[in-house]
Amino acid sequence: MDTYLKIKDIKLWARVGVLEEERELGQLFSLDVFLWADFENCTQNDDIKSTVDYSQLVEILKYQSKKICCYTIEKYSNEIIKMINKEFHLSRIKIRLTKCKPPIIGFDGEVSIVRVFENN
Repeated sequence: MDTYLKIKDIKLWARVGVLEEERELGQLFSLDVFLWADFENCTQNDDIKSTVDYSQLVEILKYQSKKICCYTIEKYSNEIIKMINKEFHLSRIKIRLTKCKPPIIGFDGEVSIVRVFENN
């Protein structure tokens, strides 16, 4: 059975962007995280210690977002994946990082990057 944990719409404020103002003032990002792990022990025994503490993950992501400063969402997404892997050592991680209001004249949409990381 393919089982994963999904955490949707984590709001992060980060200083990421090509424009100096983006890196100086920051802007809103939305993050969806998909985590693959062995959830069998938790499923069978209702053991909270054998699953991913997603409240801890959200807190770590919010803390990390305050420290990041880079030009691209590609770099930021890589830092997120590295942090999740370091803290939780999961078999597979997928993220969708969205810049909610990119400063592009005449564009009212969003820009996202989707990344997948697999531990071998």
